[in-house]
Amino acid sequence: MIQHRNAGLLKQPHHHRGTHSNAAAELRQSYKKARSWLTSKKLPPNIETFGVFSNDQTDLDEVDVYGFDYDYTLAAYKKGVEYLIHDIAREHLVKKYGYPEEVGNIIYDPNFAIRGLHYDVENGLFLKVDNAHLIQFGTVHRGKVKLSNEEVLAIYRRRQLPVSALESISLGGGSNDAVWKRKVKMVQLNDIFSKPEMNLIAEVMDLFMAQGLSFELESLHYDVAKCIGAAHATFHAETRANPGLFMHRDPKLVPLFERLQKEEKKIFLITNSPFETVDAGMTYMMGTQWRELFDVVVVQAGKPHFFMNLSQPFRELDIDRGVSHWGHVSSLEKGKIYAGGTIGSFQALTGWKGGRVIYFGDHLAADLADVTLHHGWKTAAVIRELETEIRKMNQDEFKWGVNWQQVLMALIEDHQAIEDEEGQLVIEDWKEEVRGIQDSLRAMFNPHFGSTFRSHNNPTYFSRKLFRFSDIYTSRVTNLLQYSLNHSFYPRRGVLPHEFKTWFV
Repeated sequence: MIQHRNAGLLKQPHHHRGTHSNAAAELRQSYKKARSWLTSKKLPPNIETFGVFSNDQTDLDEVDVYGFDYDYTLAAYKKGVEYLIHDIAREHLVKKYGYPEEVGNIIYDPNFAIRGLHYDVENGLFLKVDNAHLIQFGTVHRGKVKLSNEEVLAIYRRRQLPVSALESISLGGGSNDAVWKRKVKMVQLNDIFSKPEMNLIAEVMDLFMAQGLSFELESLHYDVAKCIGAAHATFHAETRANPGLFMHRDPKLVPLFERLQKEEKKIFLITNSPFETVDAGMTYMMGTQWRELFDVVVVQAGKPHFFMNLSQPFRELDIDRGVSHWGHVSSLEKGKIYAGGTIGSFQALTGWKGGRVIYFGDHLAADLADVTLHHGWKTAAVIRELETEIRKMNQDEFKWGVNWQQVLMALIEDHQAIEDEEGQLVIEDWKEEVRGIQDSLRAMFNPHFGSTFRSHNNPTYFSRKLFRFSDIYTSRVTNLLQYSLNHSFYPRRGVLPHEFKTWFV
């Protein structure tokens, strides 16, 4: 673990036998001075756990229309949902796909996987990749077994993966490496619903390997994916019957919508969930009059196809009879429920377009990518994991570790050209200490994969998409209540490697 600055020293450089060189002595003195200097500094202030964070300047006074997804955006589910989906899918594997009875005894581990991992379907590996497409060593797992760096390189031939692999796009003829002349099948796990899927794959794989059973990796992935999909029907039924058991009730949700209404903002809901599930959940969270707070409600939208104009036409639902009207929908009216549709029809019927609209969703690809890249909507990502990660980042142990790592890396960079043999050994000790700090920082978030948002010093591939597809992001929609509806969010100016640091960085 990283030691607090006032609770003892981090690992010190070794004192090598023999005559100590002047160069090595100077390096050790620089180390002591740097540590003393850093210890005298105040730790950074805490980050606002329930803040709204900006990737791009976003002026709320320009936004007239607020749109929301349902699952994990308005509906905040408890951990029990992950257990429920996992266990239903586990039973399907045994009863519908003939998996061994022992699979039915597998217990869900909520602390194994994190959002944003890639899963290599053909090699059966979980990978954490950064924004430069680099595999983060120490986080590659087959099942729950961590692979060594040498094993990883033997499989992929390199540490940096092409975007064609990460996005499951067929590679062209530009690569001479045989491993990339075929399509590498990888999927990225972007939402919390993916966590039970990742865990079940890993757990079944571990069970089969422990028993020496032969199995096909691709078949395992597709079987689990189909069972997870089938589990959603039961999940919807359970959450409708017991919303209090599976859902958090946020008392700030109704005040947020009442405030939007008071400021004469238009409000809509576009979700893939069926009306019965949405109605039960929204009634639990916001009361029986929840539909009066929305100007348009669209269920069973079929995102991302809805946002790609590839879905079906709008149909009005008769919620009393449980059927849809066959007639053409020529307007979207308040108080009525619609299914299907496309963004093209939605914008034509409402007139809500471009930067006047902001849409809140939890899935970067299905909810946010197309509306911001192709339709010009403002976007807001709702990432619940932010709260846990920010609480960990606010700990003194984390702040000290990050700062000392940066100071130590600066020392290495400034002195790495030293030719003195003992001095070189001191530099190697510093590098080893940096690796130890990085491992400790990573373990503070998740012992297997670390932070959802960072791979050591680089953002993760998940963060790369978060920054690209969302103008702002936060842990829950009600965090918006801390700001006026005329508030302007400004992105933090990042320092490029060739730029000077400002006084505020």
